Amino acid sequence: MGLNKIGRNSIWMMLEKIISIFGLFFVTSYVAKYIGPSLFGELSLAMAIFQIVQIVSQMGGDNIIFKRVSKNPDSGVRLIRSSFLMRLAVYVAISVAVLGYFYTVDDTTSFIFCIAVCIASFFTTLDVYAIYNNSQLRSKYNTISNVIGLGIGLGIRYLIALMQWDPALLAIPIVLTTAIPFFIRRHDFITRSASVTMMGRNWKSAAKKYSKYMIMSGSSIVLSSISVAIYTRINQIFISDFLGSYQLGIYSVALTLATAWTFALASIITSFYPSIYADTNDRTAMAKAVKLNRIVFLCSALVIAGFALFGRQAIALLYGAQYAAAYLPALILSVGTMLSLMGSIAYRYVIKYSGFSYLSKKMFLILAFSLPVSYLLIKQHGLIGASVSVVLVELLSLTVMNYFFKNGLIVKLHIGSIGFAWGVK
Repeated sequence: MGLNKIGRNSIWMMLEKIISIFGLFFVTSYVAKYIGPSLFGELSLAMAIFQIVQIVSQMGGDNIIFKRVSKNPDSGVRLIRSSFLMRLAVYVAISVAVLGYFYTVDDTTSFIFCIAVCIASFFTTLDVYAIYNNSQLRSKYNTISNVIGLGIGLGIRYLIALMQWDPALLAIPIVLTTAIPFFIRRHDFITRSASVTMMGRNWKSAAKKYSKYMIMSGSSIVLSSISVAIYTRINQIFISDFLGSYQLGIYSVALTLATAWTFALASIITSFYPSIYADTNDRTAMAKAVKLNRIVFLCSALVIAGFALFGRQAIALLYGAQYAAAYLPALILSVGTMLSLMGSIAYRYVIKYSGFSYLSKKMFLILAFSLPVSYLLIKQHGLIGASVSVVLVELLSLTVMNYFFKNGLIVKLHIGSIGFAWGVK
């Protein structure tokens, strides 16, 4: 798999994210000004909750599908088809319970947002077709479909804010932004994979076999996925409970700014890993991972320095004076974002060596660590404490909690990344 193909795929992924960033800065910020920190905080809480539901419903399957399709596309197609109904059933069951809870505690506008986010996350949960395209270095098609959905969604959001219509109408573009790309990619997938049939005469038996494989393979990583889903969003839940929706709105803006710049690096990571997964030579696979780690660290450091210098002006320009308190939390969270990106490289490298059980145990321990740390720091230090807790958790997850896997494999990755031993240059 040539580097040129990887590079082209990365460019397509980055193009999509650049358009997303344009929408984030010039439309979402406009909407945030319009609805204010309190309502923006309530919307952010709904998104955080249903992102957890979404990850639980995927049952750790995304990385399994990505790895399978990278190695054997036809087998990956069968796995995608077989896992569809399983995701659907789990998502619907959990969502009904979550919506029932929000119905009892939210006002009408907030509950409408919850329903919209629920439907939007439903399409994202079922959208394994994007994984297929990324693994086949066909991100061009993801970009085109996402841009169509994003363009329509952002246009409607801007119109609602410009005309000062009822904020509840923002539910419409929330749904359309994920629904439109889903149906476009589904149609493309069905067309391209029409020649791939379930093995054997009895398709139900074949589907059962692939579903069983997904459950067995995913069972060791599902706790890991759930733990990640909770510990990365527990701050939003604690802030909402301890500090209120207004402070959650401020934190949500800080989190948005701290993670918005990751689009280029996430695209590069996603494009590199099919090559790393397919590489049967441990030495060259390590060299690729080391190179990736260095790129992520250096680029992240430059962005963090830039935000330290110009972050206050950016917040004032994009969000207004009412969000000025987001600067310091955003700066601290940017460090956590860098550690998280580097952690995703290590995470996928462990998956290359089928370390699903290790990841499950690791993430459970990280969750156990993050809950009391987040609770105490938010209780004592508010938004600054919340931001510091993210850095502490991500640092532990990246380093110590990875170093026990396969005789220090990730230790070698990190030492190689700073230019020392193991023959990696």
